[in-house]
Amino acid sequence: MIKKVLFVQSFVLEKDALSNEILVWEIYLENFLKSKMPYLEFDLLYLPIEQDLGHLSITSYKEIELFEEDMFNMISELNFGLDCHTLIGISVTTSHHYISSLIIGEFFQKYYPESFIVFGGAHVSACPNDFINKNSIGDFIITGEGEIPLYNLIKRSLKKQERPLMLKGETIYNLNDLPPIDFSILDKYIKKFNHLSISLSRGCPFGCVFCMENTLLNNNNTKKWRSYSPKRAIQEVDTMITYGSQYEMKAYGFYDPTFGLDQKWLDTFLDLYTYEDQTYAWIETRLDVLNENLLYKITQNNFFLMYGLESYSKNMLKIMNKTNNPNLYLKKFERLLEIHRKIDSFFIINILVNHPGETRQTQSETFKKLEEMILKYNIDPQSFNIRFYHHFPGTRIYITFDEYHKKYRSFSFFPEWYKTEDLLKYGAYTVRPSIEFSLRESFSRYTENYQNLFTMSINNMDENKKRRNMLMIASIKKQISYLNSKKELFFEFLDKNQIEIY
Repeated sequence: MIKKVLFVQSFVLEKDALSNEILVWEIYLENFLKSKMPYLEFDLLYLPIEQDLGHLSITSYKEIELFEEDMFNMISELNFGLDCHTLIGISVTTSHHYISSLIIGEFFQKYYPESFIVFGGAHVSACPNDFINKNSIGDFIITGEGEIPLYNLIKRSLKKQERPLMLKGETIYNLNDLPPIDFSILDKYIKKFNHLSISLSRGCPFGCVFCMENTLLNNNNTKKWRSYSPKRAIQEVDTMITYGSQYEMKAYGFYDPTFGLDQKWLDTFLDLYTYEDQTYAWIETRLDVLNENLLYKITQNNFFLMYGLESYSKNMLKIMNKTNNPNLYLKKFERLLEIHRKIDSFFIINILVNHPGETRQTQSETFKKLEEMILKYNIDPQSFNIRFYHHFPGTRIYITFDEYHKKYRSFSFFPEWYKTEDLLKYGAYTVRPSIEFSLRESFSRYTENYQNLFTMSINNMDENKKRRNMLMIASIKKQISYLNSKKELFFEFLDKNQIEIY
């Protein structure tokens, strides 16, 4: 009988964006299990923070002896021992965490063989076969939403498995059925963070081919947008802010795939939201979800917005399956820009370049428009989050990549980059977008055009404004230097791996 549950958050040696986030997956799982089985004990090993604390000191995944020594030291600080009554849940949040999740699982299987090991997370959902071949470690894997299958697993009389069994996630249709959120499992780590984030909805009905949300789509009902009621959502927000205020937090966020997809829901939620003077919060949504009234209310409530524009090329918007009507989509975006300028509110625009199908022309169309936005709207280029395409398993484009190869002659040099330590940093970038646009040229143009946006913004300032914004200019110059360094390191990687050497 399972009496104890240890959640383990996997880690990366090369810090990524998620390394600075306190993730909530373990919180929801713990809350759900605790509501059903109050006798269970819980603890958490959040290894990205243990790295920051110096408790996880390896510099290579091959340093197994040092890793084991560090793990023993951390386990000695847990609230309970590990035995046949313990379930160990290992979160494989992205493909970058795959190798670390394996050495974590191997450690527990070697030294605590009576405990039960369960893998879950986005990469498990995307690539279950990575965890259920004949040489795999662990006992079970869970794909999709994990609360119900994990509960059903724990209430059974478990037996150790020679080969992991796969359990499919089950959709929670009414999020109000989830227990109230309780952050106490984070107590031992929370002081290392300056913000908190939760989710108020799940699912996304859109079909962007590059999006990892596809990894959770076990059925169409998971794809459907589901949310707490506005009143219950406010209760969750209040719990988050009350908890965070104990640690003097002022910044919060929401991990929803598409925040406020239902306009009526969003309008009611904003009417109930009363925290605008205490904090600021970020949300990410689609630009074609909002209307003018909602945008005003969002900014008045001290939210700042992140939009997934992705491209200003109509052709690329179609290839990405971002919209069926690029003309209307881009007109809506132009209108949002006008409103943002009018109310002087901050926002971030997500742009994706080098997506399979990209050409010199389509990339130029996007950067040309971004230049116009700087000149016309005086937008800070730091509002542009311009990402180079990552080839993530589980996305629709990854699964159907042969179609893009046939149509555009796109080519992935390392499709299983996540399985090799030397490829973890740059392997996901190594995709030639089209026959006429090499990977090297695409990255060069991306770097040069991105730098040009920063340079333009400085040149667009008058002398008085430059004197008033010396810190911002210093930050911009730092970004330019970073882009140059990133290009040099990436090209060294390409040279080392004999990629596109002519």
